[in-house]
This record gives sequence, structure tokens and C-alpha cells, in this order.
Amino acid sequence: MFNHSKRIIGLILIFGVIVNIFISHNNLKKYDQYRERSDGLLEHYMIRSDILNGWRTADKIRDKLKNDKNFFESLPANDRWFLPCVFIGIYFYILDQEIFDDVEINQNEKKIKKKNNKITFLIFQIIIFYLSLYYLSNKLKGYFNQKNIILLILILSFEPTLFQWHTSFWSESIYLSFLILLLGKLINLKDKLTKNIFVGLLLGIMFAQRSASFLLILPILLYYLFFFQKNVRPYLVLIASYFFILGGIGINNYFKTDKFFILPYHSQMYSNYHYMLHEMKAKSEKKSIEETLKEKIEKESKWQEINKIDKDNFNDIFLIINYRHKQFLAEVVENPLNSFFYLLKKISHAAILDPFWVKKNLFLDKSEKDYNLKLNNDILIRILYSLIFYSLCFLGLCYAIRDFLKKKHSFKYNNFLILNILMIVYFFVWTGGYGVSRYFVPTIINFSFFFIIGLNYLLKKK
Repeated sequence: MFNHSKRIIGLILIFGVIVNIFISHNNLKKYDQYRERSDGLLEHYMIRSDILNGWRTADKIRDKLKNDKNFFESLPANDRWFLPCVFIGIYFYILDQEIFDDVEINQNEKKIKKKNNKITFLIFQIIIFYLSLYYLSNKLKGYFNQKNIILLILILSFEPTLFQWHTSFWSESIYLSFLILLLGKLINLKDKLTKNIFVGLLLGIMFAQRSASFLLILPILLYYLFFFQKNVRPYLVLIASYFFILGGIGINNYFKTDKFFILPYHSQMYSNYHYMLHEMKAKSEKKSIEETLKEKIEKESKWQEINKIDKDNFNDIFLIINYRHKQFLAEVVENPLNSFFYLLKKISHAAILDPFWVKKNLFLDKSEKDYNLKLNNDILIRILYSLIFYSLCFLGLCYAIRDFLKKKHSFKYNNFLILNILMIVYFFVWTGGYGVSRYFVPTIINFSFFFIIGLNYLLKKK
């Protein structure tokens, strides 16, 4: 039975790799080119927005490596993305391929080079993802039966909200691979030095891939509490190895900018204050969003003028960041109830699954008025899909709670499900205020365990 199940899982994973490579090849054939926006500027279908900024940084890394700079000299300051830029820069350096052509398409913007083996990078991240699923399937033995493991691997391989990222250059695919590897390491937790070092380092690497993981260590520490209780060594090892990576990023930033910081400074500049504060104030002060946005901009401009802020000065950038953080926190403290309901509202928006996000963003034109409305043309089908998915997850959660109260499952099995709940709560609270479904994609992996339990229960009753 075990060997038969192993063969089925292997076939699922191989099929997943083949399908993703086929789609990647097709996407590059169609979309590795430019289109004209409504304002007349040219924009690459696949490499635009944050991805384009990351590739510019990657090009600088590649140039430094090519000019015999050592690896650490070539690392960038943590601007928006850190590890994705490093991956792309090293990849094209190894292949000895240019990232940009010398042709200038827009003002001070070079054209993305065509036919420079982008497909191989996509194949690399596809293989990494499906290998991580194979690793997870082996770790789940003894906690889930073989039928459930096969069903879980099938869902994680082809659920469209997850599936879409492997054929794109967004940072999600590799991040999801790291998350699956982390879950595989945590399911059978032991007080082993090397294992806890690895978990801490992996958490640090996940932060370097996506800064949304900055406080992910908190639910992991709570999970450790279930296993190790008063045994402090595993906690210390985990924290030390995690901050080894974060400290390395901070030191690198210091050498590049004379400023020690860990979180990406661009992300801090355009975080809660930028996206949320005026909307929260509009509600608490009973004004229009346009009015509170104008007031926010005018107030900051006046503050910058009084304090003689130079936006090109790196130290002054962090003065702006501190000002913005204080303004946002002041609003939360003054209106906690309003802030809470605002967060719930944004979470409800972000929690609506979007299996078409990557495809829609190929054609997104931010120069158009109300461009966001086009992203939500499919909102009804997305809500229906989300309701079905979350209903089965909720059924699975109820069934798991019933089993927990009856003590039907092992201590480790129950704690692993609790870990997934903690991680879901973390992503909801930490990224929920942005209301962006892309930030919630990692929770699909955590939800999938409850989805399987709910689906099993439903089939048995039927």
C-alpha cells in the first residue's frame, strides 16, 4: 500500500512539473515582450512594477560579480526585495547573460532582454516547489493516512491560487517552497541542535525572500512551547539562528548605507501609513477619503518643511519612516475599535481567493483611471470559490476540535494543526490591513490540512 501510494504521489508531482514547464514556455512565448500603456509608456507584460525594480537591482548584482567584486560586496541594501534580487542576479551571472538590452524604451529605462534563458529560472523554481511537496509527503507519514496525503499533495500541486505563481517571476513560488519545507521540519519536532538551527536559519531565509515573514517566528515559538515547555535550549537556538540571518542583513545594510536596519526601507516608507491611515481617519473623523488623504499629505509636507527634510538623504528617509510609523500608531491608539473593524474589513477583502491574479496582472495598466475595478470583474466567481473552500476548511476545523476533545489523535498531530492555525492568524493580522489577496497566498497551504479533514468528513457522511 505504501509503495503504491508513493508511486501515485510521484506521478502527481512529475505531472505538475511537466504542466508548469509547458505553461511557462507558452507564457514566455506570448508575454516576454512589451505592450503600450494608456499613457504611451511601454511596459513588459511579465516583468513590471515590483518585479522590474527587483530585476534592476539584480542587474547591479550581476555587474558587480562580473567586475570581480566578491559575493558580499555585490549584495544590495534591503530596499524592497532582498533574496529574489540575489537569486536573479546570480542566475544571470552564472549563465553569463545580460538582463537588459542597451535599447532605451522609456526615459532612463532600458529594455528587458529577450531570449536570455528566463525559462530555466522558472523551471528551477518549479522543481524546487515540487521537491518540497515530495519532502512534505514523506514527513506526513504517521500523522495522516496515505489517502489523505495523496489528496493533500494533489491539492497543493494544482490548486489554482497556488499553482499560478510557479510560471511567473513573482517571489511567491520560492517562498511557498520554503514554507512547505518549514512545515515538514516542524511536524516532528525534537530537541536536536542541528534541527532547531536549521528551522531558525530557514525562518531567516524566508524573511529575506519576503519581509512579511518578519514576525513569523512568534507563532513558531508558541508551537515550541507545546513541545519543550521549560526547556529553554531549543528556544535560544531557534532565536539565535534566526537573528544570525537578520543580523547579517542588517550589517550588510550598514556597510552599504551607514545605517543599520533590517526591514526593507522602501517597504517601511510605503506601508501602513501610506495605504491605510487616510482610510482609517476617514471613518473615525467621518470625512471623505479624499479629504483625509489631502490632510495627511499637507500635514507631512509641513512637518518636512519645518524639520528641513532632504528626501535624498538616507538618514532623513528614516526620519520620514519614524514620523509615518508614529502617525499610524497614534491613530490606532486613539481609535482602537475603529482600527479593529478596519482590519477585519480589509482581511475579508484579502481572504477572497484569486486564482487569476497573475494572469490579470499581465494586462494591468496602472495609468488607467480606476484600474483596480478591472481586477475585480471576476469578484462573484472568486467569492463563490472562496466560500466553498473556506466552508470545507471550517468543517475540517470543527471535526479536528471534536477529535482533540475526544483525544482521538496524537499529541504531535493536534499540535501540528494548532501550528497551522497560529500561522493563519499571523498572516491575517500582519498583512491583513493591505487587503491584498496575494499576501494571503501562503495561508492556502495551512488551510489545506483542514480542507482535507473537512472533505473526508463530508465524504464519509455522504
